[in-house]
Amino acid sequence: MKNKIIPLIISILLTGCFSNNKKENSVVFTNKKEFITQRNLQEKQFEKFNFDREEQWDSLNNISHKNVTLKKGKVHPDIRTFGWHIYSNGTSWKNYNFSMLWGISYFSYTIQPETGDYKSIHQWKTTALLDSAKANGCKVFLSVSNFGDQNNATFLENSKAQENLIDKLSNLLALRNADGINIDFEGVAEKNREAFSKFILKVSKQLKQVNPKYMISLCLYAEDWNHVFDIKTIDSAIDFYTLMGYDYYGSFSKTTGPVSPLKKSVQFGNGLETSVSYYKNEGVPLKKLIVGLPYYCAEWYTKKPEIGTMVTKFKSHPKYNSIKELYIDSLNIPVQFDSKSASTYLVIKDTNQEYRQLFFDGVKSLSIKYDWIKQEKIGGVGIWALGYDNGHPELWDLLTEKFSKASNTEN
Repeated sequence: MKNKIIPLIISILLTGCFSNNKKENSVVFTNKKEFITQRNLQEKQFEKFNFDREEQWDSLNNISHKNVTLKKGKVHPDIRTFGWHIYSNGTSWKNYNFSMLWGISYFSYTIQPETGDYKSIHQWKTTALLDSAKANGCKVFLSVSNFGDQNNATFLENSKAQENLIDKLSNLLALRNADGINIDFEGVAEKNREAFSKFILKVSKQLKQVNPKYMISLCLYAEDWNHVFDIKTIDSAIDFYTLMGYDYYGSFSKTTGPVSPLKKSVQFGNGLETSVSYYKNEGVPLKKLIVGLPYYCAEWYTKKPEIGTMVTKFKSHPKYNSIKELYIDSLNIPVQFDSKSASTYLVIKDTNQEYRQLFFDGVKSLSIKYDWIKQEKIGGVGIWALGYDNGHPELWDLLTEKFSKASNTEN
């Protein structure tokens, strides 16, 4: 397998809400065909690679194992630190600080909507990631994903496919002595709201009949424009929620802006505070909510250097380690900070009279958001995705500083 696919290009990350709704949002979107989440896009990118070993993903995505020293700590018992491991990140898990993770979800069981079977389970049956996690007291989950309104309609209207899925999940969880599932259905149409709720109730009831200790978790969109989450109906069946607190701006945006803004602003629209407030009002208990934050960037071409300016073209979604190595360390691009959104950004002058703007979260912005999570007594923090900082200890060390057992979680 050739090693020349640059992580900066292949690590496209676009997660959030897939919506057909025409209501006013915090950002201005382009046409419907551009609404594709990173998780869906990743399936499209990597489905042609029928790998049976994690090392093959390492080779494809240039994943190496640099020796880094991480601060020692143990996650505080009152905090749920949660991360997703994407199959395409191969053996990057060998560099994870498992003692600082309450839970980890393997991404993903991708549903075949007509039958409920999986299109691929990747290395779930064989990866030593799960053994390493459990050896360190970290709970392990299997992500269950379905993308697009048509795929969701097909599956949610087929009770036989749902029963088959539940049987498959039961076997796969038992095989790896796992702790539960993380449901990630993106692009559910408003017309399927009731069917979606019924499925959640069904899968929770049946898996807990198999093993009462199984935990059922659900991914929430940053903005539920189609109102597909009937929280009052499903809350009793959900052990915890994971908010996809990113892609407020991305490849679909007409102007540049923060991937994960904290506060609502005139310039950038809604942010994490708006999302959490919405779901709290809908009935999500904050202690059951994990706020997912991005370890990746959004990068655009622009004609002007000012942030919030019009986009001429979207470039990519580089990982944190790519930003660090290619831009900050190698090119010495000065890191800037936007206090309105609590986000880090870079502005790069290109030779063709254009600029590149990159918004991402680094130590400073994540520190502010971690403090906010603690102050609001939110249940925990999520990482999309583990391994995107591979080779760099600072984000792990910040997690230890803010959420270790020895740290002060009272503010």
